[in-house]
Amino acid sequence: MPKVRNPLEPISTAVTGVLTLLAALMGMGLFASLFADGGSVLGIGQKYICATDANTRINVDEQPSPDFAPAPGATFNVSAHPEYCTEAPSTVQSLLNTATQLAPFIFVVGALLLALWVIRSAARDGLYTTQTAERLRRLGWWTLAGSVLTSIATSMVEKALLATLRLNSDISALSGLLSWDVPFLAILTGLGVLSFARIMRVGITMREDLDGTV
Repeated sequence: MPKVRNPLEPISTAVTGVLTLLAALMGMGLFASLFADGGSVLGIGQKYICATDANTRINVDEQPSPDFAPAPGATFNVSAHPEYCTEAPSTVQSLLNTATQLAPFIFVVGALLLALWVIRSAARDGLYTTQTAERLRRLGWWTLAGSVLTSIATSMVEKALLATLRLNSDISALSGLLSWDVPFLAILTGLGVLSFARIMRVGITMREDLDGTV
């Protein structure tokens, strides 16, 4: 009798591959930070730190080169966000810079580990089981709540870092609560996973009732 292929194998291989790649990149970054000049891992040991004020836009009018000349009836304007950098970061600035990279990293790795946990447990215990539905629900909440909290935390830390680099600024960490980017895709994904987990639980309950009736 031919062996039935695991229907979860493609995504299991993909998630495992991504985790392996992240681990390899982290190892390479750690090696670079230890043996190379200026190397850093998640901002740790970084000697040149910058922060961009995304809420401020600077417009500069100047004569463009022929390659950037506007079409007839159009105007040319250079627009950019101001960026503040330091080559001698303080301990606080280094910690804030690391935090801006650490929060998204923890969220992504956590989501991948939870997804791998769901996939492997489903392959072991069965797809339509209460355990699989519960683990899928946890993955959904991590994706939904984790993405929002990560976006808010990153915005607040970025504003705190910017406040240390900019003189005479009214920017603070609390201002990040008003300017964080809403992760629409992650929110929709989390809601979809939660809905699928609920559908699975309803289906499992109906199957158990049917088995009890038979």
